[in-house]
Amino acid sequence: MEQNDLRIRQKPNTEGFLSDYLHSVNIKEDTVYAILYSPAECFRCEAAIPAFYEKLKCNNPNNKLLLITVYEDSTTASWYNSKNNYKADYYLYDTKSVYSNIFSFNSEGMYGLYILKLVPKEGVFITGGQYTVLGREFVKQLVNRKKRIAPHMYELDKKDSYKEVADKVAAISIPMPKWKQTDIAVNTKNGVEISTIYDIPKIENGHLFFNDMLNNGIMLFNKESGAFNFKRLFQADETERKKFVSVPDNDFQNLVKQGEVFYIALSANMLDSSHIGISYSLPKILREKVDSVWDYSFYNAPAVLIRNINDYTSGKMIAPDFDLEYSKYFYLHFVFDLFNNKLWTGCEKLTWPMDGYEKEDIVGQKGLDPFNGSFYKTFNPIIASFRINDGKCDGHYGNMERIQENSRTGYYYLNNVFAHEGKDFLYGNGYTGKLYMADSLCFDKYKVYKVFDTDTVSMIAPDSTKFYTHEYGNLYSSYFTRCITTVKMDKRNIYCLVKHGMPRTDNFQKDRYSFVIVNRKNGKTKEYPLPSVAPAEYKCLGYGINAQDKHFNPFMFIKKDGKYIIRMLDI
Repeated sequence: MEQNDLRIRQKPNTEGFLSDYLHSVNIKEDTVYAILYSPAECFRCEAAIPAFYEKLKCNNPNNKLLLITVYEDSTTASWYNSKNNYKADYYLYDTKSVYSNIFSFNSEGMYGLYILKLVPKEGVFITGGQYTVLGREFVKQLVNRKKRIAPHMYELDKKDSYKEVADKVAAISIPMPKWKQTDIAVNTKNGVEISTIYDIPKIENGHLFFNDMLNNGIMLFNKESGAFNFKRLFQADETERKKFVSVPDNDFQNLVKQGEVFYIALSANMLDSSHIGISYSLPKILREKVDSVWDYSFYNAPAVLIRNINDYTSGKMIAPDFDLEYSKYFYLHFVFDLFNNKLWTGCEKLTWPMDGYEKEDIVGQKGLDPFNGSFYKTFNPIIASFRINDGKCDGHYGNMERIQENSRTGYYYLNNVFAHEGKDFLYGNGYTGKLYMADSLCFDKYKVYKVFDTDTVSMIAPDSTKFYTHEYGNLYSSYFTRCITTVKMDKRNIYCLVKHGMPRTDNFQKDRYSFVIVNRKNGKTKEYPLPSVAPAEYKCLGYGINAQDKHFNPFMFIKKDGKYIIRMLDI
């Protein structure tokens, strides 16, 4: 656990902070076991909460579990824990991310779920991390562990990359245009709440939709009488949930009750005037009898669900074959496009920084080792296409850019964006500033658009002592502070939303955004910074591009005085 890819340590000299942090919970025991997590950040990780509670009590009923829930609203977080029946002896709701002052991570903050052993009164972190196998032996070893793991500050905390990024964002010198602002109310209904948005909120021809993380589905609002009114929460239906399940129904229902089955909504796109496509991760469950005992295997099955936005009926599911057993690539269906009878997704080679790939697995291999210069002379695609009719992959496209080679960061900074217009297809990696326009009939011919320049960026030399670690990618965070988060286009222009802020994470209160228009004919760009958020005034849930009858303009999704608002911005 301590040496897994994603690691946690107590920062040096924070014993007083940790003791104070736990004091409000009124823990009576000398030792407490804890789970640190953020709701809906990793649904499959959350399966450990009931499992760990059960195994901890089986080891000794007197063992106590503290559930530390990191979320900005304690009421919503408490509702989420109750809804999912997450049992614990103590609950701590961290609404200000105080944990980040106490613990250091070898990644950009907390990823997934961490199991901890703590001594509350002394403010000591004995050990912790992400489990490998959550069984009785693991719990036994955790309970028996007495020696404290040494406090440590990982590189991201040492160099204060957040300050470096903030300094770069503050240095944006483009003057702010005089935006015309129009506020439109977003109305929910009794029993329906908006929590946190995953991906990009989208508005197309009067339809607002987004993935609400705690509701784990796509919320649809229609513009009526000058307001966006809630219409539907789209989730996988009963048939879709069992599409890839190959075990008897009784077994399946037992697995559901045990919290081992997950249906995860990702992103959504309007496909035409009446249909929305929703990228989903569905459970694929198999079983095999081993020594007279059924052994269950769990996989993620990618799918795009189709919904009619008028009568809410389900269409035929699109099920790409990612060929998990034999493919050389990992396919990223977090964002997607449907174009030319194909499903387009992101892709990356099976190598660092993916979990499970250690130095010995890839070192020296020309096509797999991103810390070797020869890697960047090989084909390193960033997108793939799958035929809709049979789900088979029929092509890989794109490649690494100079900034990825110079930094030796490989696929660490990858944010796929897609758009299409007529027979033209647009794609790119938002962190590189480059977009590629290809003809659907000939992908070998393309035009390159430079939204911002990364080719001439001078940067620190690669630090070989950090190669093959998660820490390494963090060293270059201040060089990837700009990212194209979404794109649209018409026959004349490409419209981009560009984020200025900490890469690989979102903080809409601190990040800055700009709206960039690229002329398709001559490649010239015009950048318009968007208004920043005043935290004391309102909370920002996200930024997006409104598409209305081929007119494109940016918008902000905000919460002000307890009410949700779309703030349209026009020049």
